[in-house]
Amino acid sequence: MKTIRIKNITKLLMCLGLIITFSACENKPDYKTVRKEVMDMHDKLMMDGELAIRNKMSLDTMLGTGLKKMKLSDPKLDTLIEKQYITSLIKKLNDADESMMDWMQVFKPEIDGKSNEAAIKYFQEEKIKLVKMDSVFKSALGQSDSYLKKYKVNKQDAPVEHAGHKH
Repeated sequence: MKTIRIKNITKLLMCLGLIITFSACENKPDYKTVRKEVMDMHDKLMMDGELAIRNKMSLDTMLGTGLKKMKLSDPKLDTLIEKQYITSLIKKLNDADESMMDWMQVFKPEIDGKSNEAAIKYFQEEKIKLVKMDSVFKSALGQSDSYLKKYKVNKQDAPVEHAGHKH
């Protein structure tokens, strides 16, 4: 009787092991799914890049003529400090946009003979890079948006061309 139970328990455990093994194999993500997530993040960052360039254009305009007008309406305004701050905002926006352009130069959307696992690893690593870029964009856009809003500056509405491609 004990022998029959042990055999049944052994068979049951073997079946459970096979079920777990097969279900684990079926749950492996496909590299195409992870690549799509990366491409979706890329598309969102491209829109942020367009916003960054528009904010930069507005800030450039402020440097050119806006500070003079602001000084006329507020004689106490320290235009040197404002100019330095605007310049730092432009640099942050440029840095964010340039990091995206640099990433695009080296990103390889095709797997070129890599295994599914190697491709997944590659795209997950690229996703991490994009998450970091996203935080840089959010910071630069947040700071520049606040500054432009503070002085009630309308963002430029012109379509943006950058480095031979449209944003």
